[in-house]
Amino acid sequence: MNIDDLHRLFPECSDFQIVRVPSGQKDVIRAVRDGQAIAIKIFRKISGDEDRVQRELAAVEKLRSEFVPRVFSSGQVTIDGEARYFMIEQFIDGRSYRAVLQQANLQPLDNVLDIGPALLKACTDFEAVQLVHRDLKPENLIVDLAGKVWVIDFGLARHLDLSSVTPTGWGVGTLGYAPLEQLRLIKADITSRADLFAVGTILYEALHGQNPWREGMRDEHDLTRKMSNQELPQLTIAGDKDNLLSDFISWLVQRFPSRRPQSAAEALEAFESVLIAVRKPA
Repeated sequence: MNIDDLHRLFPECSDFQIVRVPSGQKDVIRAVRDGQAIAIKIFRKISGDEDRVQRELAAVEKLRSEFVPRVFSSGQVTIDGEARYFMIEQFIDGRSYRAVLQQANLQPLDNVLDIGPALLKACTDFEAVQLVHRDLKPENLIVDLAGKVWVIDFGLARHLDLSSVTPTGWGVGTLGYAPLEQLRLIKADITSRADLFAVGTILYEALHGQNPWREGMRDEHDLTRKMSNQELPQLTIAGDKDNLLSDFISWLVQRFPSRRPQSAAEALEAFESVLIAVRKPA
């Protein structure tokens, strides 16, 4: 695929700039249409993966969240004789939260108090349309130039109102962010509480300096054993009055989903109380 192909396929657009994404599953192209920057995402293959691609498109198209880029259109194009799915969405100018963490491993308390509500509000939006993202991690969060957090990449999203297309066996997700019920593919337990576990891990990592599940682990077997047998140590956070934030994060990252908040809405309500208390002047 080259710039000439893009002009032919999307004649209403201009100023194409091809961008590669870490996952390697899509080509991402920044373009301009009607004076507005957009992102054209072209999936790299269809054969054997049609159901998953179609479900990702369905996930982002039915979402109405201020923390997810808006999708304008989607469809199929033919490139080098191969059918490829595409979607055109709002372009977010910024950098991944992983890049933020790499610049400064330990994030200030205010940073976490800012991104926490955004992630939890996004989770309530997923919950409202019966979606579980299943791959929340710093790489799938974009911080725009104004500091707002956006959630991207719904390639592993689960539609709770549809039958599962994930094969039996080992589950999907990213080690160190996906909870055990997701890794073990205990489908009945994979609800919004799985996303809450990932949110808690991201917040813990921001305040601790590294992923707490991966820390000191040699391989995936070490990691899953740690997740199976240990709770994370409670964080000590400067400025965290009465350990309210620390307790909240510990609640999110409980090993057993029944011990986490029962919904994203419950978690958001609790966090808003934490936010008021921690930011209240002494």
